[in-house]
Amino acid sequence: MQSDCREFIERIRYIADPDTLWRTVLSFFRQRGAQRVSYRHFLADYESEDRPTIFHDGFPERFVRKFESEELFRNNPIAEIALATTEPFYWSDVSRVANLSDEERRFLKIVREEISGDGVVLQLFGPGGRNGTVNLGFVPDTPRLSPTALRELQLVAQAAHLAYCRMVTVQEEDTSFGMTDRELEVLAWIARGKSNSVIADILGISAHTVDTHVRRIFRKLGVNDRTTAAVKGFGLGLLEAA
Repeated sequence: MQSDCREFIERIRYIADPDTLWRTVLSFFRQRGAQRVSYRHFLADYESEDRPTIFHDGFPERFVRKFESEELFRNNPIAEIALATTEPFYWSDVSRVANLSDEERRFLKIVREEISGDGVVLQLFGPGGRNGTVNLGFVPDTPRLSPTALRELQLVAQAAHLAYCRMVTVQEEDTSFGMTDRELEVLAWIARGKSNSVIADILGISAHTVDTHVRRIFRKLGVNDRTTAAVKGFGLGLLEAA
C-alpha cells in the first residue's frame, strides 16, 4: 500500500481543480473498501461558517437532507473530537471518549439509525488553521484497520487536503462580529421577543439547532441573556430598528 500512497501523492501534484481532486480521492478510498467518503474543510473560525465546505459520496440521501436542513454539522462530536486530536478514530468510539451534550448524543443516534456499518475519521491539518477531516464509512462487520493502515490513509488524505488548500483561497472574513447569516437571523427574532421553539418553526429548523445558535450568539457577543443580546445587537449595528 505504501507504493500506492506514493503514486497517489505524485498524481495529485498535477491536478488543478477541486472537482478532479475529489474524484481522484474518491476513487482511491473506494478501492480500499470505503463505501462512503466525505471531506470537510474547516476555516480557522469554523463556527462562523454559514454552510460548511463538504464533499460527500455514498451517504444515504435522507441523512444528507437532514444533515443540511437541520444543520446537524453544528452539533457533530465526531468533527469536534477530530479538531482536538491527531489520532484517527472510529465513529463508534466517540461516546466512550467524550462527554457529550444532548444535541451531540442526538447526532450520534441519527448516524446510527441512518447509516449502516462503522466508519473512521482522519484528521487533516493545513495553513492558517485551515484544517479538515475525511470520513470513511465501511459496510457492517468490516474488520478494523490496523494503526499503520489508518496512518497510511491519513497520509493520503493529508496530501489531498494540502492540494485543496493550494487550489482554493480563503474568502475574507465578514465584519459581523463573527456571526453567520443564520445566527443574525436568530438574533433578529430574539430581539422581537420570540422563543426558541417559535424561532424553530419560523425558520424551519429544529429547536435543538436554535438552542445551539443562541448559545453561540451569547458567546460571540459576550452576553448571558436574550435581552442583553438584543441590546448589544442593536448597539453593534447587527440589527435594524423596526
